[in-house]
Amino acid sequence: MAKYEPNQRIKFAYKLEGWSYESGSQSELKRTGEKVLPSEYTRDMEGKIFCPGCFTNLVRVPKGTDYFSNGRDAYFAHLRTYKHVKCDLRVKRSEGKKFDTYEEAQKAIDDENLVIVSGFLQEKPQGQRDPAGVYDETPVEDMNGPVSKVPIARHSGESFSLPSKITTVAGICRNFDENLYKHYFLPGRQHAVRLIDLLKDVREVTQKDSAPRLYFGKIIRSYTPINDPAYHNTRMTELASAPSVKDFYLKEEHGISSSKGINDKTQERYVLMWGKVGTNGIGLCIEGLSWGEFALLPAQYDYLLET
Repeated sequence: MAKYEPNQRIKFAYKLEGWSYESGSQSELKRTGEKVLPSEYTRDMEGKIFCPGCFTNLVRVPKGTDYFSNGRDAYFAHLRTYKHVKCDLRVKRSEGKKFDTYEEAQKAIDDENLVIVSGFLQEKPQGQRDPAGVYDETPVEDMNGPVSKVPIARHSGESFSLPSKITTVAGICRNFDENLYKHYFLPGRQHAVRLIDLLKDVREVTQKDSAPRLYFGKIIRSYTPINDPAYHNTRMTELASAPSVKDFYLKEEHGISSSKGINDKTQERYVLMWGKVGTNGIGLCIEGLSWGEFALLPAQYDYLLET
């Protein structure tokens, strides 16, 4: 029997014939399983679809139609059979994950379920190509960072020394569907949190915030205030904002923005940013980001951020 859950945090399920939670390899499921959306579910998939967070069996609710009688979209839900298996995708938002032992945390890193980020790349790597199309994914730019003491132990006051990465937001955008359910430990944080819970829509932001975090915004328009702009001129990229906010802009150098695929024709795309929210006249903005601190999400992943 399904546990009806009051959220739609499970954006897709892994489907793999013959795989089981009890005896199957999670790495194999992630590597070879097909990603299925609730709208793509068919009855012959029953017993063959699994949660991207805890890897237990899922069902679609309701089973026989893409919508509820009130027009609400169908969604995936866990089975009560596995209620003993903890999964933070059962709740609306997770507070983060703690680990009992160093070995458990290291295994999560080895299994690519946990990423320790010590910082974001500040300058463009030499030879880095720019995206050519809306579906392009830039190469992964991860570099090995220092071994970092991170407070993700379950016991208060204890920390683990674990390998870290110096990465880019573009690296997070690459294989975004898989990364969405990984736990990330970001600079200045006290918990390892799933990416789906780290991301904050700028449409929910109504005031400035001096603490950096991972934001995303939907682009309304992008322009430069002058014709024939130089590399260092400012490019103004307007993002969909809260009704109470006059406007919300990503303000970056034209040259950097263009190299990320953001230009005068960029509309209805999503951009991810690691930064602080400041003021822009009577509106809000994120500005002054380094090379690795923002990126345009490849268009094939838009559905994962649409509500």
